[in-house]
Amino acid sequence: MRTLTSDQWQLAKKLLHEAVQYQMTLEKSAFASELIDQTTPVLWFGDATRSSWVTIATNPSRSQFLDRTGALRFDEHGPLFIRPQSMTWSEYLQEETLTESIWRFNRYFKQPHVYRTWFGRPGGGKLEGFLNGLGASFYEKTLDPVIHLDFFPFPTHHYMGAIKEHGVLEDSPFGQTFLLRLLELFSIKGIILLGKEHTERFAKLEPDIDWTIYQPMDYPDAIFQVGVSSRFQVPVIGLHFKPSEQFIGLGNRKDENGVSHGTYGSAEHLRQIGMIVLEKVTTYSEKGD
Repeated sequence: MRTLTSDQWQLAKKLLHEAVQYQMTLEKSAFASELIDQTTPVLWFGDATRSSWVTIATNPSRSQFLDRTGALRFDEHGPLFIRPQSMTWSEYLQEETLTESIWRFNRYFKQPHVYRTWFGRPGGGKLEGFLNGLGASFYEKTLDPVIHLDFFPFPTHHYMGAIKEHGVLEDSPFGQTFLLRLLELFSIKGIILLGKEHTERFAKLEPDIDWTIYQPMDYPDAIFQVGVSSRFQVPVIGLHFKPSEQFIGLGNRKDENGVSHGTYGSAEHLRQIGMIVLEKVTTYSEKGD
């Protein structure tokens, strides 16, 4: 496996150090009870040495780290770095430990215990199924590679939208700038925003994007929008649905064609939706050339 360039390593360590410093600040705020003890910031999932599509959601899932009883699923030998109880933040910020964390980000989809409940299984549904229709994959080497990252790199006990104090994070200078600086680390083919709220949040960070909204005839509730990032010079896809979640976040009902959202969420149909999105992105890009 190729390694990160020297510039990537330096930027990754700088950003991880900054994220830790901000997590230490959050630990002293009203947000503190939401942070999962012993977890460390997760900057990305996937191989940053390759030119990749980037998917973006809110923050790392608690289920990535905790079982149903609330206990840590893995110790310090798991797929992402867990701080032993005896390790201070100062000790974590040493060169060797930061390097180990970054290596685990980069090796995530090559390791055992990938959180497939959310990402999806190789050849299956969920987000992976949608990406396969787009010609991309977290796992398959013959398709375009994908890296996943989040607006906020901190695992929390509850969904961000359900956290009363989420504004402490979202409105902070860190919350407003960190994602765009993190994206500079990667060679990006395109950006995929996983849900309407993420699309709206990204649109605030890049307000000059000229969006075109699409509503596929066969899947009228799988609305998405396409634009181009002037900052990164790549297509940006804003999904108004979430391929990684049951019924893709649309609720358990039927669309105007009488097709249930449960059908939308099957592996076969997620691939078809991915193919529709790819076609529109290609057409949009050709129109702009």
